[in-house]
Amino acid sequence: MNDARRRELEIEVVKRFARLGYQVQPDAVDLLIRYSEQGIELDELPGIVANSLEPSAFVISGEQIAEILKQPGAITPPPDIIKSFDGGDGNIDFLAHFISRYEELSGIIKKRLNCSQIRAVRNMKSREEVSVVGMVSSVNRTGRGNLLVDLEDPTGHIPVVISNNEIIPDEVIGITGTLSESGYLFAHRVVYPDVPLHHSSSPPAPSPVYAVFISDMHVGSKTFREDAWYSFVDWLKEEAKRINIGYLLIAGDIVDGIGVYPGQESDLAIVDIEEQYRTAARCLSSLPDGIHVVIAPGNHDAVRSAEPQPPLHTRFQRLFAPDTCFVSNPAYVKVGNRVVLMYHGQSFDDFVNSVSRLNYSKPEEMMIEMLRRRHVAPIYGNSVPIYPNGHDYGVIDPVPDILHCGHTHTVGMAKYRNVLVLNSGTWQSQTDYQKKRGITPVAGCAILVELTQLKPKVMDFSKE
Repeated sequence: MNDARRRELEIEVVKRFARLGYQVQPDAVDLLIRYSEQGIELDELPGIVANSLEPSAFVISGEQIAEILKQPGAITPPPDIIKSFDGGDGNIDFLAHFISRYEELSGIIKKRLNCSQIRAVRNMKSREEVSVVGMVSSVNRTGRGNLLVDLEDPTGHIPVVISNNEIIPDEVIGITGTLSESGYLFAHRVVYPDVPLHHSSSPPAPSPVYAVFISDMHVGSKTFREDAWYSFVDWLKEEAKRINIGYLLIAGDIVDGIGVYPGQESDLAIVDIEEQYRTAARCLSSLPDGIHVVIAPGNHDAVRSAEPQPPLHTRFQRLFAPDTCFVSNPAYVKVGNRVVLMYHGQSFDDFVNSVSRLNYSKPEEMMIEMLRRRHVAPIYGNSVPIYPNGHDYGVIDPVPDILHCGHTHTVGMAKYRNVLVLNSGTWQSQTDYQKKRGITPVAGCAILVELTQLKPKVMDFSKE
């Protein structure tokens, strides 16, 4: 905010309080402007403050305002949607999709390599130590147990021998190594796009604000934990009297859906998709007032399976409270001045199949791999279908303060380079289908996060 604009706001604040019969001290004006920078309408603040003051009050200090506005439910700005993707324009262009990925991620990697050594594939010479940035088009294993990676850039392909065992198809990496006379590049160093040691560019909220993260409600399933859900609701109602819980973010699979997997009909308590969403809306309508709800879809929801998945159709949105915020999968939203990347997480299936040390019981480790690769779903052609309309929406940009996923039905938390990683479990106990696949869900959990300090706490409502 420039000085002239700030001065205008200062005058406006003073005038608004003067009309209500109050004078405001400079620290109070400063605090109110800080609140306006968080997305709260400045028009609302004087009235909120005035209604909470003692009748004898005349001069208002910043301390008084802070005390009033930090009360639970006093005021919380609505979520700010930074990026949410629609259904696309119908143009299918795989080449543009992958060029978009290469250009974005290679630009990040090249900043970390010695620019004087970077070569295009077609310009490399034998016995030269060089750096090259490319997309992995295939991964095989040599007789000696190393990886043989076919690396591609816009000028051509080159075979690269790497001792690293965690290279995956379609990711963009940098390689520094020596080119042999036979045309193989022997890697000495592998560089990932990775996230920087990230610090939020936004100032913290003026007073503590909390957000609750959940996923995979699976309303409509016979194993939906309605008992745990209403224990959660009761807890929210009590907790919201004590602390300012401003947001509930749901990372997909709101309902169990219809025909998602073989034999699903035997697992359903509600066999009509609209009635599933109607019931989910009733579940959310029982939440205490003042909590902004953000909903992203997942692979069980009634949207296309290809990513990016658009927000729920208006046919289903109309069943929910009018102020519910619907976003795509993936999507970026700002809550309490923190940027959250919401991604349901179907790519976990590909990570588990490609990197042997990863498994569903520790989803946070797979989410860290997303951050290292700066992509939520780098592997193409396996579990995650892609809608290629000219831009790769899976690239992680901007770097979030929080990465929130679901899908695995397990709970995991970690901090990676100052990004808080959350996987928030499910509200569905084990189905016969999950039992056959060896999936043991962690049902009835929510993660409470204090957004100023990014402090998470798992809340368990699963006790029968």
